[in-house]
Amino acid sequence: MKKVLSVLMCLFLLACSCAICAVAEEEEMTIYFMPKEISGAWNIYSITGAEDAGEKLGINVVISGPASADATEQLNMLQDALVAEPDAIVIATNDASGCAAYINEAVAKGIKVVTYDSDSPESDRSFYVNSASDYECARQFVKDVAAAKGEDAVVAVMGGGISAGNQQERLSGVQDEIAENYPNMELIATTWSDDDTEVAFSNAQSLIMAYPELDAIIGISGYEPHSAAAAVEEAVDQGIVEAGQIFVTGLTMPDVIRPYIEDGTVEFADVTEPAYLAYTATYIAYLLANGEEIADGDVIEVEGLDGVSATVTGDYIFFGLVRLNKDNIDQYSW
Repeated sequence: MKKVLSVLMCLFLLACSCAICAVAEEEEMTIYFMPKEISGAWNIYSITGAEDAGEKLGINVVISGPASADATEQLNMLQDALVAEPDAIVIATNDASGCAAYINEAVAKGIKVVTYDSDSPESDRSFYVNSASDYECARQFVKDVAAAKGEDAVVAVMGGGISAGNQQERLSGVQDEIAENYPNMELIATTWSDDDTEVAFSNAQSLIMAYPELDAIIGISGYEPHSAAAAVEEAVDQGIVEAGQIFVTGLTMPDVIRPYIEDGTVEFADVTEPAYLAYTATYIAYLLANGEEIADGDVIEVEGLDGVSATVTGDYIFFGLVRLNKDNIDQYSW
């Protein structure tokens, strides 16, 4: 009898041990969150969103990004992530095509991969998460220019990293909208700053001096609209252009664009809420790593973010842009 009890006790302890191990394994889910860079207000704030998701979901979120938007350094860090073999990777690519091979390798290893902010559409990643379609929001910027400055406006585009997937998608959106709907509009120049505000400001100064006929500047990276606005404001102060002569719009951040909206240099601009974006992308990766099925047409209520839902369209997941103007700019800060 004692022997039977002893065996039963061993089986009980073994079962408890297995249950404890199962819980431990579940708690040890690891997601690598890989921003374009870990500097700059937008990225710093997005990182807080990923960390918040880690805390609320009870998972280990590892932040792994280059100090600046360096494509080569990010590729090296992505290789390191593959060696670590996390459950999932969430990445904003600096080089869409360069990252594709490593993303495909990760997927082949069973690692779930979600891109956010900047896609790698030719890769095997599961979903691209953003506030809105890069391509479609860029087309909207052109419509905004036409409404403000006319269908024959002379336009320049200011971008961040030339090889980033989101930048190329947005540039294509601008080009296609002009070609298809505004044949008399002229895209006179495109500049690239590598997500450096000083370079962006210098680019805007050069555009204003080189093209006195310039009617509008579209900033397709968060570093561009406020840099363009600063250069326009300087040119107005110097008497080079008149107030209101150059219309500035694009994707931005509230804290840097605020003074230019308040003084009227910029009428409005659009923002992605970076912490919500990072949180949502991490949440999608968490669901996938847990074996959840996500299908076209699904509307996903994001656990831990009150009132935030994301709509699945094919392999894209969007939750909406915010348009900033004088009426609402004080409601946002990052």
